[in-house]
Amino acid sequence: MDQTLAWKPWEKPGDRHLINRIQWGKPEVANLERVLQADWFGYGDINEEFEKALVDSTGISYVHLTNSGSAAIENGLLALKADGRWQPGDKVIHPVTTFATSISSAINLGMQPIFIETQPGTYVADPEQVIAAVERFPEARGMVLPHLLGNIPDMDKIKRALGPHRFLIEDSCDTMGGMYDGKGIGTFGDVTAFSFYGSHHITAGGVGGAVATNDQRLQVLLKSLIFWGRDFRPGDADFLKRYTYETLGTDSQMTGIQAAFGLAQIAKLPTYVQERAKQFSEMTELFGKSDYFDLPVIHPKAQPSWFSYPVTVKTSAPFDRSAFAKYLTSKGVEVRPVMCGNITLQKPFARVPWHSLTGGKFPIGDSVEERALFVPCWGMPEDQKADYYGIVRDYIQRS
Repeated sequence: MDQTLAWKPWEKPGDRHLINRIQWGKPEVANLERVLQADWFGYGDINEEFEKALVDSTGISYVHLTNSGSAAIENGLLALKADGRWQPGDKVIHPVTTFATSISSAINLGMQPIFIETQPGTYVADPEQVIAAVERFPEARGMVLPHLLGNIPDMDKIKRALGPHRFLIEDSCDTMGGMYDGKGIGTFGDVTAFSFYGSHHITAGGVGGAVATNDQRLQVLLKSLIFWGRDFRPGDADFLKRYTYETLGTDSQMTGIQAAFGLAQIAKLPTYVQERAKQFSEMTELFGKSDYFDLPVIHPKAQPSWFSYPVTVKTSAPFDRSAFAKYLTSKGVEVRPVMCGNITLQKPFARVPWHSLTGGKFPIGDSVEERALFVPCWGMPEDQKADYYGIVRDYIQRS
């Protein structure tokens, strides 16, 4: 196959160690050609095939494609609202350590967050804080739960705390393929969101997402909301129902071009998950040889599908996060802070009403904000790993 029609292997010198590489080739090209030959780029057969493949992969009964993971969360909230599960002014539980659009849609739609602490070392919600939030704010209508960076919190305690009458949206954008107690992530919530952004496990050509549910009523609402609010129920002739509406919808649909790319990618997901797990284990051994870092903590029942490798630089280390990040960047390693370690410090979130259990104090979130970062861990080829690990090892040994 012509190398120009496949992803280019890493080469030294010059190529950077990126947070992720989109690995593509003949299957993606063949699917794209199918769409081009059909001469229709909107929702079509290939979108339906991708949705079915996602049902098979996730074990969730209904999956609808969206144009992003953020849109999946927004439409999940809108479907729950249309189903009478919440209304503007209601409270929703959410960890303070998060990606912005995991909670911004709820705020934009009129909900008030109850921000809770992160469990130390996990970068995900502290289940004891969920329990405390429900006790302190029994009127809370539900929770949006990000499996941040691919890690998975104690789903047993969280589900028990929320009970049967509060909704749960799983933000699974970072952890596609993860498992908890033998069950796939996304199967615990009323709704789950997946992302196919270019840095995630699989991609729909650089961006895209999906919203999934096991609830038949919610899936009807979701499909309507994604397609302008259109009424898809059986009834009159198709041409009449084109402009008959069931919901106050959005336009969040995925194109056929995106679905074509994603359909080829989903077949590779099991391999990607396995490769990420292998590299994660290697990096734990690498970082664990020094006493400079707090390593990620995993629940005994969890099998995360890691987005990246997160570490927190200890206060006792002979360097700080900034120095480590600058060194990695200078050597061509892509490095990022752990998104919003404490999102209440961000300007737009400081301006909206929110609640907490601790008078607005989040010491764990602050430590993530100030000292945590994440680096590539996507199952890169062995020659690239050798160079990458050498860069990290050299810094640790000379510090």
